[in-house]
Parts: sequence; C-alpha cells; structure tokens
Amino acid sequence: MKNQKLTSNTVSGGSQSVGRGENLRDLMKRIALVGATLCFLLFIIPSHWRFVYFSTSMFFLAVGVGVRVMQIFHPGKYEFIEFWGGVVTWYENLERRHQLYLNVILCIPVLGYFYLLDANNLFAPVAMLFFIYCLGVAAYDVYRIYAILYETSVGKGLIAIAFAIGSNLAFSIAGNIIGGMTHVPPITFPHTLSFLAIFAIPFLFIAAGAIFIPVSIVMAPLLIYASSFAKKAPRLTKWFLGVELNDKGSRYIVATVIFQIVFYSAVGAFTPATFLLLLNRYNQQIELAIGNSIYEFDMYPGTECKTAFSYRQASLGDENYVLASKQSTGITFEPPKKCAL
Repeated sequence: MKNQKLTSNTVSGGSQSVGRGENLRDLMKRIALVGATLCFLLFIIPSHWRFVYFSTSMFFLAVGVGVRVMQIFHPGKYEFIEFWGGVVTWYENLERRHQLYLNVILCIPVLGYFYLLDANNLFAPVAMLFFIYCLGVAAYDVYRIYAILYETSVGKGLIAIAFAIGSNLAFSIAGNIIGGMTHVPPITFPHTLSFLAIFAIPFLFIAAGAIFIPVSIVMAPLLIYASSFAKKAPRLTKWFLGVELNDKGSRYIVATVIFQIVFYSAVGAFTPATFLLLLNRYNQQIELAIGNSIYEFDMYPGTECKTAFSYRQASLGDENYVLASKQSTGITFEPPKKCAL
C-alpha cells in the first residue's frame, strides 16, 4: 500500500512538473512573439512616441508575465475571475452619479498618458473630449438637482425663479451680440435673437450647476441639521415642503463631497477660459453664422429703399430701415436710413 501511494504521488508530481514545463515553454513562445511585435511597432511609430511606448509596453509585459508565472507555479490561484466579478458587481451597485464620478477619476491617468505620449498634437483633442464628458457629468448633476427640487413646492418656486433669471440672461447675452454687430435694437431681429438665446441656455445651466453645487457643499452642515429636523418632524416637513422624506441614505458621502469640491472647482475654472478661447478662435465663423441668420430669417428684399438686388432690409419703425448686403467676406450691415415708397 505504501509503495502504491508513493508511486501515485510520484506520478502526480511528475505530471505536474511536465504540465508546468509545457506551460513555461508556451509562455516563452508568447513572450518571443509579443516581443517581436513590439520591436516591429517600435520602428514604425513616430520617434517622439517611442520612449513612452517602449516604457508602457515593458510595464504591461512585465505585469502579464509575472501574473502568468504565479499562475503556473500555483495552479488554481491568481485567476482574478472572482476579483473582477466583484469589481463589476460593486460598480453596477453604485448610484449613477458615483459611476460618473468614478469614470472621471479613471480617465485622468489615461489623459496623463496621452500628455506624455504627445503633448502638442494628440493631447489636445483627447483633453477636449474629456472636458466635454466632464460637462456632461455636470449637466447630469444639474438635472439631478432639478429633479430633487421639483418634488417640493419650494423647489418648484426656485426653479421658476431660476428659469426667469436664466431666460433673461440668455436673451441679454444674445441681444448684446446682435446689437454689437448691427448697431440697432436687437429686437429688430427676433428669430436670430431667439436662436442665440437657445444656444446660450446650456452654458448657463452648466454655469449654474458649477456654482450651485459648491455652495450646497458649503451649506452641508445646515442641510444635515435640516434633514435631521425633517426626520424628527415628518408631518411638519410634509405640510411645509409637500414631500415625504425616505430613510434611504447615500453611500460615500465624504468621498463624494471631496470629489465635488475638486471637480466643480476645476469645471468652474476651465469652462470660462475654454469658452473664451473657442470664442476668440472661431470669432469670425460665429459672426458669419449670426450675420447669415439675420440676413436670411429676419430681413426681406423690400422695395421701400432703392437698393441693389443683393440688399435686404428690416424695418425700425417710422420709415427707418437697416440695410444689409451679402459680400464675399460675410454680411455687411449699413447704418439705418429713412426710406419711403
């Protein structure tokens, strides 16, 4: 019996060593194939990418080889299947806003890698895409705040006030741009005024979210006290606010507050600078689009003023008209003049 057990153990150990040797030989073949591919790519990629590319490839190759060696010498361990399953389950159980916040954090190392890879050409478009994604996250937070406020009577009143303020700001911004281009009252061109006001609203919502959330974070102690009072007096809260508070709490409160402070401070700093940069870079194209909108939608080829065929006009009242003509450089607006049939 002892001889049989010894023989079986010897056979088992021999089979394990044979399987281990085959796995190691297979690993060496894969390392050689991957190394040849990386060397081939190293010679065809641009020279200013080679160092970062080589460093990154060696790092991931070393990690992959190390994990595979541990799996060969310790069968059944270091498979990471359960680990990744737990990570996916944890991510799926997060609130939607926490998922978006985590996505932003995970994108930052990737953004840094593209900066090291090509800071002059490749980094700029990737950074712009990342910034647009951050604006989307901020817009989602604004919508979330809107949904929370809309559930209460006081919140609905605040939304109405914010809508009135935002609408007036949007029309003021649009009127300022049109008045500066035409030198006449912007109400003369109602269609273009409405178009510009609509385009300005999303920027105002993002700015409102970037301002409101840090203020709400600063007021967190007061909100926590009000929440505890609402739980102690639910009937008074329902009568005054018109809503019933649930007992469902939010997770990761401290981490969320820290992230929101950093995130919205960065968004509040970069949004105006980016907007002004784009405005200065594409100022000519923007003015051309606005001029064409005024020319096509708010002016007409009238006969009150004796002009050429390419001229259009808009009435200012009391037989006064503003004239515009389409030139190769764009729309040219002339000073108002008095015309009559």
